[in-house]
Amino acid sequence: MMMNSNLALCCYLALVLLLGFTVACAEPASVTEIEEAEVIATEAVVRAPETEANRQARAIIEAATAAAGLEGMNEAAFAFRFRDKEYRYQQTNGTFTYERWWTDSTTTEVTRDVLDNNGLVRYIDGKIAVITEKKRKAYSNSVNSVIYFAFMPWVLNDPAVIPTYLGRDTIKGEVLDQIEIAFTTDNGGEDADDEYMYWFTPDTRQLKYLAYSHPGGKAPRLREANNEREVDGIIVRDYHNWNTPGNKARSIKELPAGFDAGELNLLSEINLEEVRRLEVREDRQRGGAAINQ
Repeated sequence: MMMNSNLALCCYLALVLLLGFTVACAEPASVTEIEEAEVIATEAVVRAPETEANRQARAIIEAATAAAGLEGMNEAAFAFRFRDKEYRYQQTNGTFTYERWWTDSTTTEVTRDVLDNNGLVRYIDGKIAVITEKKRKAYSNSVNSVIYFAFMPWVLNDPAVIPTYLGRDTIKGEVLDQIEIAFTTDNGGEDADDEYMYWFTPDTRQLKYLAYSHPGGKAPRLREANNEREVDGIIVRDYHNWNTPGNKARSIKELPAGFDAGELNLLSEINLEEVRRLEVREDRQRGGAAINQ
């Protein structure tokens, strides 16, 4: 699946935010900045190494994306609930808008974060809230990472991703195709050395597990997919989130063996609720307008 280069760069940024990475969203992007981003994304595709293992991995990811019905996510809108917040996803015409909102049970204030190509703006009861750049980046990270997990493995098709097929692995008695993920040096950023691994079924191309850690195996996580179901034409899934005892460093390649041996701890559950497809909005609503689902 090919994506608009500007949109592809945005999807890549969502991917690296998996562990709390930052995106630059302080000021609206100028035309020059957007053009520069397009050049970087295009060059990343050219410079990405292409071995047979890379090609095998890309083919698996494309097949998994198609099996999940996610090929059309660059022209789509969805909403869902995650824990105590509502989320809305939209991409259309090379632009994206990710939103989340919730109502304070005590003050009844409605907080709404709107993240799009121009950055993130927080609204409280429809009015722009003044926030620090540190908080702006943190809120962007949080919104982006939730959206990222909701629609896996679509973002792995991004040109900045360098996938490598590592062969077959066995987890809980199930034989799976194992893919390691790296990034082009141009777009990797300061966290490009973090480690990522994905496991797919060979026949149905279901995403069964994913793992990630900081360099050196620090803060490792293994996510086990469950409750896979079809909603309005796409496959969504929840996850059991596992970590090592005491959160001790361990190579993500060793996590499946630890999981099989019962050595990992269930840290949390990642459950999406009320997932639904929406009409794509033509307007670029901001927080002052009524929430339009």
